[in-house]
Amino acid sequence: MGKIEECSFADLIPQGAKIIVGLSGGADSITLLDSLHKRGYMCIAAHCNFHIRNEEANRDSKFAHSQADARKIPYFQIDFNTLEYAAIKKISTEMAARELRYNWFAELKQREKADYIAVAHHADDCIETFLINLSRGTGLKGLSGIKPKQGDIVRPLLQFTKKDILDYIERQKLSYVDDSTNFESVYLRNKFRNQVIPMLEEINPTFRQNMIQTISHLREAEQFINHQLSIVATKTPQDNGWTIPKEEILSNPDSRFILYETLSPLGFSSDVVDNLLHMGMNGTGKRFLSDQYELRCERTEWEIVPIQKKEDASFEISTIDDVQKLPIKLKIHQVSTQNLTIKRDNSLCYADCGKISFPLTLRKCKSGDYFYPFGMKGRKKTSDFFIDNHYSQSKKEKTWVLTTANGEIIWIVGERADNRFKIEETTQQAYIFSIE
Repeated sequence: MGKIEECSFADLIPQGAKIIVGLSGGADSITLLDSLHKRGYMCIAAHCNFHIRNEEANRDSKFAHSQADARKIPYFQIDFNTLEYAAIKKISTEMAARELRYNWFAELKQREKADYIAVAHHADDCIETFLINLSRGTGLKGLSGIKPKQGDIVRPLLQFTKKDILDYIERQKLSYVDDSTNFESVYLRNKFRNQVIPMLEEINPTFRQNMIQTISHLREAEQFINHQLSIVATKTPQDNGWTIPKEEILSNPDSRFILYETLSPLGFSSDVVDNLLHMGMNGTGKRFLSDQYELRCERTEWEIVPIQKKEDASFEISTIDDVQKLPIKLKIHQVSTQNLTIKRDNSLCYADCGKISFPLTLRKCKSGDYFYPFGMKGRKKTSDFFIDNHYSQSKKEKTWVLTTANGEIIWIVGERADNRFKIEETTQQAYIFSIE
């Protein structure tokens, strides 16, 4: 790996970039700030005081400020009530600190018009993360460790061990502060750092080097597999979601692996994968939820869409010209039926003016809705109409209906008109509803 002084960061950060540097005051972040500064990057030091360690935390803040001042680097600090935040969110102190830190870094980056956020994770952190994830149970993503670059977050020191960092500190004659909690085995990560890894090194002195190499191989494997998985799951730009063909996956001998690696990054558990495989081509209409996504079982595919907050999708149309505020491009014209040629086109609906009274309403379908489909006898539930015409759940949710002042459906927009409002031989004036 070589010395930190001999390494170029150009593959991660282009020269001249403006960087928010997370500065705790510890050896890792001091090395990060010093090495970036000496390479000519425009650095902004960002320090978080989580107020967990009382006076020691205040000491770290003063020290971090002094290190930024010594290098004539802009310094920003924020104070958090971490314990209160953790209690409100019902998460661990570690997770609370992480959320607070990265949220603030992102705000600061935007405010200061910076290009990147640099944090001081190193190879030992990567090994610890690997072991933690392994102990909890994880897929390939969890075993491939911390990434050198994720979006605008970069980790220039990830290829170096803690020993490499301390050697740099000594050669450059730098000072730093220690976080006393790093030496306590209260937190899970510290247990691996202070107890498990030293024990593994006793068994195999080259454990760290071997682990770094193994994680690198796993990361390369993950990149390759992700590329292959992207071919399987088709992106649907209109929903910002994906569709996955059932038959193609189910006929593959590695179906469970493919499904798990596709769905787990979206928050779906291995139990969901097992359910999907058990149902196979069946289970149409079933749904599964993660925190941010909904998976829908359609006839020939699995559909994954972001969970969106449902809004009151109902719009009143008071006159034929009152269409500007609508979420779809609906137009209404009133015409004489004399010499009127009726076209067979789902984007058009013809209705007898004498049978319709304003205001009309454009809305989404509701449970219990029914209409009298044009060209058919009798009435039909809209839900049955959707089933008969093989509507996916996504298509159903996008479908609008146009109703009279009395709530009767005139038109399932873009699909089928209602027979009750059709033009008769005695009709003199007609409305033409059209949708782009």
